Amino acid sequence: MIGETRLLFARPDVSRAVGVSNELPTGFRLLGLLPQASDSARNVELCVTASWDEEPREYEFVSATVEVIPAALAKRPYGDVVAPDQVSVLHRENIYGSGPPVTEPGAETLWLLQQYLPPKSSVVDVGCGAGAYGTQLMEAGHEWLGLEVNAGCVQLLQARHLPHRQVNGEAAGLPCADGEFENAICVEVLEHISDADRFLGEIARAIRSRALFSVPNMEVIPYFSAWQVVPWHLLEADHKNFFTRASLRELLRKHFTRVEVFSYAEHPLRTPDGIALHLHLFAVADK
Repeated sequence: MIGETRLLFARPDVSRAVGVSNELPTGFRLLGLLPQASDSARNVELCVTASWDEEPREYEFVSATVEVIPAALAKRPYGDVVAPDQVSVLHRENIYGSGPPVTEPGAETLWLLQQYLPPKSSVVDVGCGAGAYGTQLMEAGHEWLGLEVNAGCVQLLQARHLPHRQVNGEAAGLPCADGEFENAICVEVLEHISDADRFLGEIARAIRSRALFSVPNMEVIPYFSAWQVVPWHLLEADHKNFFTRASLRELLRKHFTRVEVFSYAEHPLRTPDGIALHLHLFAVADK
């Protein structure tokens, strides 16, 4: 048995089909749970039966072959907190959390970085995390160095033998000399910074040419509202800043002479009007 219910309601169409009075409750809803998980889709025989308290016999009403598709919750964001064996009431800290550091680059983000970085330049990766973009940019001929404040990420950088400097979170600035690097990249970091203005001033101080930024795109929220959808990345607990194209451009213009911002990373779900929406913003800021 994968599910049962004792709550019935009137379904005249069902009553007519089985030849009983319309007043006899014949409708039901139930939640089923398969006893054995499967890694792949499979066909099963689903059988609906009924019984009454006064007699032990079960009466079979209908059976049908249905396809069972695994949820693969363990591989999905937030899958662990909605698994069937998780019965505790969830709290804010269970939902608004932080995921593990990313070790592999996003394909579209990497492509944009490669397109907008001058060839074979010196690049400081501010807030590099585990160094997801380091290897590929060095293979492309760039002189890459990562800056990271998180001790766990610094250990990953050491284990991956990636050049880096640890940032002192209590210090006033970044551990870089004035104009030490030609360019900077800052991928999904600016939204986590309490004093974004001072942070950008430090990036501008440390480079001679261009800075590239990627942040989550807040502009999608009104357009997804009809579907009651919010991109799960915006549930990140440590997000302190939320950007539109206009607000990101205005903030960057305080520290760079020329700024252009565009959206990227198209979401598979479109608006009811068929408008394509992008999850991230990309900014090119030149000194």
